[in-house]
Amino acid sequence: MSIASKRRETEVFSLAFLDCICCGFGAVILVFILTVSQKSDVDKADVDAAREKLRSAQRSVSLTQAELDRLAKVLAAAQLELQDINAKSTQDQLKLSDRRRELLLMLQQTGAMKDALHTLLGEKKALPTEDIAPPVPIPNPDRRQYLTGVKLHGEFVVFLVRTSGSMLDDTIESASARLGDSDEKKREAPKWQRVVQSLEWMLATLEPGTHFQILLFGEETTPVIPTRGDEWFSTKDRKTMTDVVTNLHKLVPKGGANLERAFTAIRFLPRLPDSIVLLTDGLPTRSDSVPVEGDVDEATRIRFFEIATKQLPPRIPVSTILFPMLTGDPGAPGLYWELANATRGALVSPAKSWPDT
Repeated sequence: MSIASKRRETEVFSLAFLDCICCGFGAVILVFILTVSQKSDVDKADVDAAREKLRSAQRSVSLTQAELDRLAKVLAAAQLELQDINAKSTQDQLKLSDRRRELLLMLQQTGAMKDALHTLLGEKKALPTEDIAPPVPIPNPDRRQYLTGVKLHGEFVVFLVRTSGSMLDDTIESASARLGDSDEKKREAPKWQRVVQSLEWMLATLEPGTHFQILLFGEETTPVIPTRGDEWFSTKDRKTMTDVVTNLHKLVPKGGANLERAFTAIRFLPRLPDSIVLLTDGLPTRSDSVPVEGDVDEATRIRFFEIATKQLPPRIPVSTILFPMLTGDPGAPGLYWELANATRGALVSPAKSWPDT
């Protein structure tokens, strides 16, 4: 056997085997390269996702911090308000304590005043008393509520008192018969005395702060004290009240009755009254707007009445105390009732026996 033959027999690897080894190695390298590339792509996606989560977390943290800052400010404001409330509460407690002390002091002073008042009342009872008659005596005090239907509104009241001859009696015939009597007998006529006593009663029961004037109307209208027609009288003025009562008892009923002139006179007073009280016994018998001589019938007297009421100042209550004639004026009560209703006044007709029974 030759040397070349021996060498070929001892070769373990051939060219074909090396090619296979190289191909396999190349395949391994290719797989490695492909695997590393895919892994790189996967890692980059995870990193991007992680970064997005991080940014989202950072935004959440920023929002949460802003909310915490806002809540901190609200809490600080609430704490300041709580401090103010506590301070005010302390002040209120101090004020309440002061008021309690003031109230206690007032109660002590009230008790002392009550004791002083009790002492003064005891001293007053021990003082000697002196009976002082009122300037205007009230006729029959037991029946002082009789004329309470008359409404005296306000602080200024005018009394209009009819002084015509009809005021002497309850019928035209009887009144005409008394016209021939002496002045003394005319003053004592029962009907006229009831008129005077009614006026005295009303004067005596006026409220202390009320002022009044008395106008007497017959053919003319004159004040009860002629020289003081522009004044308002007070019941506290004893001298004036005495003069008023004295002049009333000197009056003598006579002539006719001009209600239009009486209502006109009220319009020219220095101050308009708050109430008017009319004391009469029937419809007027004279009128300046429609002058008539002699006797007048009922229709004419009604016309006189309607003319007179037009002279009344507006919005003044008129209350009438009617001493009705038994003959001659059947329509008078109805007309005076309408007057009272229209002016928000009243109509009262005293019993013939008042104030004696």
